[in-house]
Amino acid sequence: MSPGSLLLLLCTALLAAGLGAAAVLVLQAPARSRTRAAMRQRLRAAEFFRMAAEDARDGLAIHDLDSVMLWANPAYLAKMGRTADEVIGRSPLDYAFPAGERPSRSEVRAMLNDMQAGRVERQKLYRQQRGDGTLFWSRVSFGFRTTSRGETRVILVCRDVTEVVEQAEDLRRLRNRLAHEASHDALTGLANRAELGRFMDETLRSATASGEQVAVLRLDIDHFKEINDTHGHQAGDEALVCVAQRLRAALRRSDMVARVGGDEFVVICPAVPDLAALERLGRGLSAALSRPFPFNGVDLYARASIGCALSQPGQSDHHELLLQSDFALYEAKRTGRGRVVVYDEGLHRRHARLQSRAADLREAVGANALDHVFQPVVELATGRISGFETLVRWHHAGEGLISPADFLPLAEDLGLLSTIDLASMEAALAMKRRLSAAGHGQVRLSFNASSDLLRHPSFVNRLVFGTESAGMERDQIAIEVLETTVFTDHGEADSPARIISNLREAGFNVYLDDFGVGYAGLAHLAELAITGIKLDRALVRQVLSNRASAKIIATIIDLCRELGLRVIAEGVEDAATARRLQQMGCPHVQGYWLSPPVPATEALAFAAAHPGTTPLPGPQQSLTLM
Repeated sequence: MSPGSLLLLLCTALLAAGLGAAAVLVLQAPARSRTRAAMRQRLRAAEFFRMAAEDARDGLAIHDLDSVMLWANPAYLAKMGRTADEVIGRSPLDYAFPAGERPSRSEVRAMLNDMQAGRVERQKLYRQQRGDGTLFWSRVSFGFRTTSRGETRVILVCRDVTEVVEQAEDLRRLRNRLAHEASHDALTGLANRAELGRFMDETLRSATASGEQVAVLRLDIDHFKEINDTHGHQAGDEALVCVAQRLRAALRRSDMVARVGGDEFVVICPAVPDLAALERLGRGLSAALSRPFPFNGVDLYARASIGCALSQPGQSDHHELLLQSDFALYEAKRTGRGRVVVYDEGLHRRHARLQSRAADLREAVGANALDHVFQPVVELATGRISGFETLVRWHHAGEGLISPADFLPLAEDLGLLSTIDLASMEAALAMKRRLSAAGHGQVRLSFNASSDLLRHPSFVNRLVFGTESAGMERDQIAIEVLETTVFTDHGEADSPARIISNLREAGFNVYLDDFGVGYAGLAHLAELAITGIKLDRALVRQVLSNRASAKIIATIIDLCRELGLRVIAEGVEDAATARRLQQMGCPHVQGYWLSPPVPATEALAFAAAHPGTTPLPGPQQSLTLM
């Protein structure tokens, strides 16, 4: 351009922090090549840039590759809590980061180079510090531009994401807490059964690779029920917490202790060399639990019986190892409490016989080959059959009739108990349909429900469907639950007590079985959502011979009457016992005096033969109802 030529310059003031009161944006427009419309467009663009920069909610800033700040908008200064003089000409490394979290200049320069080359993402999350010392989270996006003089400028877009980060952190903590609660016992903080299985699988895999052996020690607190019954559930909880603390203190960091039942614990110890070391370990844990613990000024004891098992080289099935320790624990309790028993060759032979029975039981359950029988419940005042209890029987091909007391604990260990209970439920519903068809619509059917059944995901739905599809009233079906089942894990969302309450709300009857010598006691009756109780047979059999037992029964009957609860006495074996119970106010009885458990056809005949007109026999008579 020759001297004296005219230039058209477009100028606009741009308020920019750090550049004085104003910066001037100068744009050259040759007079002959620019129209007035083009000039107006450039002016509008500059004005829009000024407005956007000043009014942006995000912090905008520009620095060079040495991180020296050249420009910042008001939002950036506000987020940092600083003035322009405190920012311009300085590096964010000098003012924007809390102590201990500040990257070095070389690290920042390397990061910027990697961003320019496209090797890393152009966005970072930083915890930054305002001028007053408060901390916040900032998500910084990096852009790169080259000036007309070939200088690289780094454009920062900074957004305060503190709320988002804190919400994410809260969510992470919540997830961790839920994961911990799902894998740990709420009372003791120990691992639960699910976490135990995961740890055992992992430990056995490692042991297989290293050639080591894994020890399993199963502990059961001796006389735990007496602690609860005598001193209350708070004492029982204290005992469990004390046992958990002492076990953890006695173990290595590599070991695990889990609570797998009400008063049952399992310890897993990797790298135990032999049975002798295993026995020493068991005795050490026994000694750790031998000291008393204080409760309300009284010294209580939470000693334990311990069953121990040691994995074999290459063993991968943790269920088998747990079963071996359980068998050893059974021997420890059978031969005297407070003992330590190691699973060895002798126990192995006995266990082999048990495994054979277990295989047969699996087959019988899978083939639905267990039988169901029905024992009547009679109303004493009229002789009317008021109900039948559904009971399960196993006729073994080689051993004959096996008592439920022998095979149901085995079924629980095998995870078959809920399947057996569901079959009993279906048998009860089928029997109820037959009774209704025969004109005995008011005869109730009951079946026993274990904790496994109550927690079965389809139990309640199947029960509701079964009653509705048959058109029967729900109050014609009763579920019998042991006291110990009701008070297992009573704080959990899927606790038996909660499920029982749901069953009652749905219209079903629920009875507390074997009541009077067990877990709950009179104090808990008013708290439970139950229909009634069934007096324990051990108590009933002493009603004539033991004044204390008779007094307990009378007290229970009176209290149940006050609470509006029904009472059924189990184990009635003679007319004198039945008459004494009737005098005490017990309206219903069940037992061999009336009838043993019988097949469905005989139960139907029993109901037909006793419509409610049979008088109660005298003390010297037996009631022949078949």
